[in-house]
Amino acid sequence: MTPEADLPLPASAVALLLTEWGRRLLLAGDNPYRARAFLHAAEAVALVARPLVELADAGRLRDIPGVGSAIAAIIETLVRTGTHPTLDGLRALAPAGLLELLTLPGLRPERIARMHRDL
Repeated sequence: MTPEADLPLPASAVALLLTEWGRRLLLAGDNPYRARAFLHAAEAVALVARPLVELADAGRLRDIPGVGSAIAAIIETLVRTGTHPTLDGLRALAPAGLLELLTLPGLRPERIARMHRDL
């Protein structure tokens, strides 16, 4: 959890959390389209110039390309609290080091998850 002094989170921090979320969904074997939605939303959020808390206060998070109502609600929680219960649950499923394996060419999320289970 992020200390109160660091709240609300800036767009760059939220983008990193959304990227982590999308990658963890891939490792968990979730719907790949859902995982990609988080990754695309992360890219769009990283480009937002205004503070996300302003957009959240105005109810305008859905104006960000690729952000629908579900991801907008998640972004709002991340901005205001620095975390989200679902992300915490995904973190409990696999260590952070597995996310780095996703950057290796030819190593698919399913194989990484299987290696983690087997080892």
